[in-house]
Order: sequence, then C-alpha cells, then structure tokens
Amino acid sequence: MKIILTKSKAAICPIFSKHYGPDQMIVRLIVVVSTAFILSACTANKQLRTEFVSENCLWGEANCENSILEHYLEYDLGFIEFTERGNPYDRDSIQRVLQHIDQEAKSEDGAAVFVFVHGWKHNAKHSDSNVVQFREFLSRAAENNVVGERKVIGLYLGWRGSFTNVPFLKETTYWARKAVAEEVGAGGVTEIFSQLHQILVAQTLQTSTKNSYVIIGHSFGGAIVLSALHDVLLNDLIAARTSFKETAQTCSKVSRFADALILLNPAIEANKMVLLKEAAARCQFDHNQAPLMHILSSDGDIATRVFFPLGELANIASPQSPKKLKRTINGKNIVLDERKLSLNTAGNIQQFRTAHLSFDKSARQWRMAQCKDDLDECGVLSSKQQDNHILVSEHDPLRFIKTDTAFIKNHNDAFSCYVQSFISSTVFETQFIENSNLMLSVDQDERACMTKGGEQFDFMQCFNSQIENYDCARPE
Repeated sequence: MKIILTKSKAAICPIFSKHYGPDQMIVRLIVVVSTAFILSACTANKQLRTEFVSENCLWGEANCENSILEHYLEYDLGFIEFTERGNPYDRDSIQRVLQHIDQEAKSEDGAAVFVFVHGWKHNAKHSDSNVVQFREFLSRAAENNVVGERKVIGLYLGWRGSFTNVPFLKETTYWARKAVAEEVGAGGVTEIFSQLHQILVAQTLQTSTKNSYVIIGHSFGGAIVLSALHDVLLNDLIAARTSFKETAQTCSKVSRFADALILLNPAIEANKMVLLKEAAARCQFDHNQAPLMHILSSDGDIATRVFFPLGELANIASPQSPKKLKRTINGKNIVLDERKLSLNTAGNIQQFRTAHLSFDKSARQWRMAQCKDDLDECGVLSSKQQDNHILVSEHDPLRFIKTDTAFIKNHNDAFSCYVQSFISSTVFETQFIENSNLMLSVDQDERACMTKGGEQFDFMQCFNSQIENYDCARPE
C-alpha cells in the first residue's frame, strides 16, 4: 500500500519526483499553486437557475435564489440561460417562462415585457449587480404606472459573462468573453426574441391588445442582441427597397421587431453595423416609419471609448488587411475605413451618428440635436469628419445617439432614471406611429407625448414628461 501511494503521489504531483532539483521543484510548485488558485476563483460554468418557485419572493416568503421565475407584487422576473456555445441550457426553462408571458399577454390588460441581456463580468446569479438593478428597473416601471394596467414582466438572458472573481484576472478575460458573447448572439437568443415577437407583437397586431415588448442589451449584451437580430433587420430593410439601385429611393415601411430595441454603451465594432447603416441610409422613409433600433453611447463611457480600441489593437485574432471602401450614399461620396470601423464601437463612430442628447445647463432642459443640418451641434466637429459623415435620412429607423454624462454617467450606468425615461418614450413613440388610435385611448402619460390635437408625436416633450413621471433628479 505504501509503495502504491508513493508511486501515485509521484505520478499525480511530479514536482515531488526525484528527477527534479530543488529549484525546479519550487518553480513547479508555484505554477501548480497559481493554477489551482485561478481555477478555484473561476465562476461556475453551469446553469444557475434550475428551480421553479411559485410563491412570492418578497419578504423572504420563498427562497428564489435559483428560481427560473421570481414573483413579486409589482412584477415578475424570468431567467433563461445559455451555454458558451449559445445553446439554451434546457427547454423546460424556456417553456415555463414563455408560457407565463403568453398567459399574461392574452389577459385583458396585456403584458409589458422587458428583456435584458447583460454584458461582461456579469451572469444570472441572484446577487449579481445587473440582476439587482434590473429588479429595481422593473419595480419603478410598475410603480410609476408608465405601462398602464399591463403586467410588468422582466426576462433576464444570462450567459457566462463573469469568468473569474479575481480583480486583476477579470480584466484579462476581455477577449475570451467577447468571443463567447458573439457565439451566444449567433445561437439560441434569436429563437427567444422571435418567440416573444410572435407572442407580443404579432398577436398585438391581430387582436389590438396592449402588449409592449422592449429589448435592452448592455455592453457585450449589446453585441449579443445585434448578433441575434442583425440578419432579421437587414432582411427587412432590403425588402423595403423598391429597386436595387444604389441611389436614394423611397422605401416601404419596415415593421418593428419590438416596441423598443435599445443598445446601451454597446461593446460592438462599428464594422458589425455597416450593412445595416448603409441599407437604412439609402432609403427615404415616410412619417409612418417607427424606429427599429436605438444605439446609445455616453461621453462618460471610457470602457468603450478608450479601452475597447486598445483591446482591439491587441486582439491578434481580429481580421487583418483592412480596406478603405468608397461609397456614394444619397449623392455624397464617403469612405468607410475598415480599420477605424473595427477599432471603434458602433456608438462612438462619428460617421454613423444621427443625434446628440445632452442637458443644457443654461436653459435647464434636455435637448436633442439632430445630425442633419448643423453637424457641429451633434458633436461631429472637424471638417474632415463632416465631409465623411453619412447623411441622415428623414425618419431614419436606426438611431445612433451620442449622449453626455448627465444622461449616462459611465459604462455601467445602464439603469439610470433618464435611461428608463428614454425607453418609455421610445415605446410610446412606436405605439403612436403603429397604432395612434389605440394609443390615444390608453394612458394619460402617452397623451402627454403628443402635440395639441394629438396629430404628431413630440419625442423630447415625451422624454421630459417621463422624467417628471419617474421623478428624476435634475442634473447639476
């Protein structure tokens, strides 16, 4: 027995073998201990939500830490998780969550569903800061009655965005987690989005119910949302064109995929949105075109504005030999520089910008500068940038909006009061455009978004109205 134990020890832990000198044994011991430390600090690569609790989670009435559905007085919160290959962990979770949403959507009052896709360094853990903040977000939406009588339901799409809890090591997981995010977006997320579309949008158009459907992606979560819906949106934009000419043309209406599709400080290369931007820019839409996507990036987001380009410069897996592509869009000659488009995020590339949202301290009010006539006003400053800026068409459904730090303070400020006010305003705008008669008959909050007589929708009037409704503190 002793001989076997000795041989086993040498085989399992070769640092103890007589073939190595003292110095080599010390080095190997350090490597083994370091590896063990790193592995022990790794987050679990498994599904975190595996139970189904039917009781209310408030005040400790039930242990909802691992529950697929969390029930509260004001709202419900569901979880669907994905593997690093982009596949859902199990079908039972999907069935339970979607059945619950479908049941509420078919009720007399309907459902207001908010889907959130988290980013880097987060997961579906009960105490994860994004989960906690999303609960607060849903609670405010219900308490402030911005969704009318609809049942507020949140859906948190989880993936292994958090790989380790070790402070320094967390920063080195950027490239691996970015690759996983793109894999997840190309996987089962599209299926979930599409099923919700059938429940909440297609059903609403057929029955005139009051359902609303909001998709929010933050950071790498924005990359997941874009990856999941890119081809869906591109197909719809191409189908809207009346010819295959590369000149500007009147395009038919593109139906919305959701009432609001919001990417907050998305950590995704601008190059991934080139085809969508070109397709939308070559179209002239009429006033009945609802927005398809909002891309919001803040001046205070150092993560995507500064560190993302540095990370991409160091990314040896990125494609090489970028080109400068000449384009003529709406009669204007521009150059699409693949290197710049790959190093900068979609929300930080000035060439794509459609508006700038900021708080005017002197006037003490919010203003939205459109990038149509005066490009200085929307932050496209140099003459070279202005010459290469893609013209913003009327009623452009892809809105690339740069914001100041009063709106979003930093990269992780995804659930601010102002963001929530913006999302509510976007939902109201879409529903007004899609079905103004339905909107006029629903809520006082929605009517506050319209000009006198209810003939036109005023987004900034709506935004300021929602800021008051949410009781947001005015910026200093």
